[in-house]
Amino acid sequence: MGWRKHGVLFTLFVLCLAFDAWVYGSLAREPTIGPALTSSARANAPLLHAYIKLGEPLAACTGASGQYVADAAFGDAYPSMVESPATATSQLFTQSQGPLRGLLVALYWATPVLLVLTLAAWVLRSRQTHLVGRVRR
Repeated sequence: MGWRKHGVLFTLFVLCLAFDAWVYGSLAREPTIGPALTSSARANAPLLHAYIKLGEPLAACTGASGQYVADAAFGDAYPSMVESPATATSQLFTQSQGPLRGLLVALYWATPVLLVLTLAAWVLRSRQTHLVGRVRR
């Protein structure tokens, strides 16, 4: 049968979605910046808000492990987020310089791109062609 492109892309999409939901859901549960991030994401960043809503149950099960990953990437942006909660989502991505920031930003945008690529690969998948059918008598 072989590997199907749309199956591989769908698997990558689900893995990226689960990781993003875990990290940003855990970040929303952090007591100092969680409420500001959630309200700012609801108003300004629908993709981040979707990750937060999908990740809250996952973050509740995994504890603080997702917060450790988010702290490594975005920890230096927390003071500016507390100062201006209305722009917390833009502060999260512009003020942070953590070592994992590049990876998390890439995965943040990879999820919708992988969804589009998965749908395109599924629509354009190769199908078995039957040139000559059975002769009916």
